[in-house]
Amino acid sequence: MVVGFQCQCMSRVRRYRVQHTPPEVVKHMFQEASRGKTYMDGADLAAFLENVQGERGIDERKAVSLITQTVLSAIAGFHFSISITSVQLDLFGFSNYLINAKLNPPIVPAPNAIHDMTKPLSHYYMYSSHNSYLTGNQLTSSSSVAPIAEALRNGCRVIELDCWERGGRIMVLHGNTLTSAVSFRDCLVAIKENAFLTSNYPVIITIENHLGTELQKKAAIVLRDILGDRLFYPTKEQRPPLQFESPEALKGYIIVSDQPAADTVEDQLAVDPDAAKNLAEDELDDASTSSTQHAHGGHAQKLKQQIKRTQKKALIKVANTAANVLRKSIMVKQIDVPETIEFQELIYIICAKPSEMKEKQVHGGPLVSGDQAIMANLSEPQLQHFINSHPDSIIEYSKKNLGRVYPFGLRFDSSNADPMLAWSHGFQIAAINLQGRDRPVWLAQGFFQMNGNTGYVKKPDIFLPGSTLTHTDILNLPTRIILKVTILLGTSWHRNFDFFKMPDFYIKIGIHGIKSDRDKKQTSIIYNCNEPHWENEHFEFPIRVPEIAVLRLECWEWDMGNDDFVGQACIPIREMRYGIRSVALRSRSGTLRSSKLLCHFQSYVVSSQHVVCGGEY
Repeated sequence: MVVGFQCQCMSRVRRYRVQHTPPEVVKHMFQEASRGKTYMDGADLAAFLENVQGERGIDERKAVSLITQTVLSAIAGFHFSISITSVQLDLFGFSNYLINAKLNPPIVPAPNAIHDMTKPLSHYYMYSSHNSYLTGNQLTSSSSVAPIAEALRNGCRVIELDCWERGGRIMVLHGNTLTSAVSFRDCLVAIKENAFLTSNYPVIITIENHLGTELQKKAAIVLRDILGDRLFYPTKEQRPPLQFESPEALKGYIIVSDQPAADTVEDQLAVDPDAAKNLAEDELDDASTSSTQHAHGGHAQKLKQQIKRTQKKALIKVANTAANVLRKSIMVKQIDVPETIEFQELIYIICAKPSEMKEKQVHGGPLVSGDQAIMANLSEPQLQHFINSHPDSIIEYSKKNLGRVYPFGLRFDSSNADPMLAWSHGFQIAAINLQGRDRPVWLAQGFFQMNGNTGYVKKPDIFLPGSTLTHTDILNLPTRIILKVTILLGTSWHRNFDFFKMPDFYIKIGIHGIKSDRDKKQTSIIYNCNEPHWENEHFEFPIRVPEIAVLRLECWEWDMGNDDFVGQACIPIREMRYGIRSVALRSRSGTLRSSKLLCHFQSYVVSSQHVVCGGEY
């Protein structure tokens, strides 16, 4: 039971037992904030929140309200009436306020957009899903409207539908695989019903069209019929436009974008022959870490290398075998799809592969922008090719146009590449298999907490028109801030992890962002302890572009075999609240758990050469 508050309840003081031991830094801060007293009142807490936590607009009245909420949270579930006439926090009450993830989170989503939403669409990152209708893997899973609805309710703004003819009907499925089909009409109904429950900003439907002439005409009728006045009708001059409209101008609309069929695995491998190998290496990231944590010295290093070599060979063999199977039996050569006026006139965002940009795009050359605004559709290996060969062209192209990146064709299990691969080069749309439940999914969920959970995040100025910085310039920008992270303690575990002994916890800490900002570290393992403290372990991360950087925290419980995953949290640094904060952990699927980490976040400004949206760090 939670504790440690002093509150005058019907003229009597009640005390409640504490669940955790306050870290030393919390004790020290309590002593300073209480000014030598054994308790903190509203004025003391207000001063603490302003001077230490960096919060603004907190007066004594609001501080008293927070104390009251802390007390009520502590006694929730107890069956007795209570009347609070005045409240004070003793040390344990103060500690319990800090660990309360609802009252003291690291980020508080704004009720509305806080970024300037009046610029063209190309100025914003967009929360995007890939094969939005799939419930599982890319080859045999079911298609359903449920993942579409879930994605939209979670703030996703770009939905992908692959449309095929089945028995004379328009159906949505992953073509040339064993996935089941779902009705195109049902998908549109789900989109309309859920599009604007979380965000009023535009939803984009990217349609991969494999339909004949008559069914394209029928699809246009269905789009108009189902979406009605929510459907955005572009003028003739807007197909394609010279410049995209803004999210503000398009608020409340559902936009149609076409999308060329994905390149075959064979074509993707032709662009980047190392793609299968790189995928295998990605899958091995941290794979051998947990199995060697208990080993030490040279033995640990040899064991880790041996495990990686064995797993890498196996993964590459599986990947290459699967690629051959796909080439020969599943993937078929795409046929030309006729253009139908009735369908084409509904398309606002015209999408093309680099190979289809025939007028200006040179095979093997840089990505070239045309006179009108369109969307480039690149596979993961294609993007990597441009990053390796012509990185400046990606950044320049996406200042006016949209760029979309979709997962490599060998990601049969619906895994994902790090979306920062796209975002850190200015590309707005990293299409993510949200059903994959992997780190890239967590990263996207954390990233798009920004800007009021609208599904749109304004790109940093370095990726917008007016900037002359090259890719090399961006990587070599001076450090803007030093982020210091201290995990003070872990508590409120959602389950017991070991039956015969106390658990052994450790934390993985990672920074995602531009290449020169990426880093990962790890705490020590605290053995046989249900309330681990790491308050003497401090981690510092120099960050050059904090506007897109994300802090990833993962809690694990060490075992002799496979370690147990406890929970994860991804926090966008752009809107992080510094000070001592309670980080609620989430499951792999993103569901909130009771498990929490009490963290101390500090930021030191090193350089303020460019301005962040809303001010400087």
